[in-house]
Amino acid sequence: IGSFFTTLDHLITLHQRKHSRLCNIKKSMLERMFPKEGVTVPEIRFAGFTDAWEQRKLGELCAEFKSGEFIKATEIKETGAFPVYGGNGLRGYADGYNHDGEYALIGRQGALCGNLNYSSGKAYFTEHAITVSANRNNDTKFLFYLLDLMNLGQYSGQSAQPGLAVGKLIELEAMIPRQTEQLRIGDFFWHLDHLITLHQRELERLQNIKKACLEKMFV
Repeated sequence: IGSFFTTLDHLITLHQRKHSRLCNIKKSMLERMFPKEGVTVPEIRFAGFTDAWEQRKLGELCAEFKSGEFIKATEIKETGAFPVYGGNGLRGYADGYNHDGEYALIGRQGALCGNLNYSSGKAYFTEHAITVSANRNNDTKFLFYLLDLMNLGQYSGQSAQPGLAVGKLIELEAMIPRQTEQLRIGDFFWHLDHLITLHQRELERLQNIKKACLEKMFV
């Protein structure tokens, strides 16, 4: 029994270290693959890209940048055909959808306003989420990571119920590269997030196995 749990703890530790290392890599690369303030190029770039990044307003980069739509709480269920996203992420499922495609979602209200989620395919976005999709000259995945790096929560109104105004956000400026470089950057971080998620799930699975075995292997 002791040997079994020692081996299980070893596997848990390995996945914890791998997960932490990947999170640290992502944090470091986000800081180095986007230009620092006052600079027109990042520290690290993919081979073949040399053009200076350009400053643009967020609203100029998007085909859509607006709040979602109201949905009754009774229409949101534990299971269903289409996911429903609110200000803090997945709320449940509904029988209908109001968006179809790739979207970055910004939490609009509450303590977690400014947090980011991503949706791909058919989904329903509530009025508590700001939906963002790139125009044909830009990439939505790239914008997702750019928005996350901008710490949008700092622009919330100073009131009892913090909130973000679309009109204010679309006027914010950021440095961006050409679309081809955006695609490479977006895909790089997307695959990194995929690896992080895989290790997080495996870590949770092993922790659940350990908990269940501790309960069942002792009288």
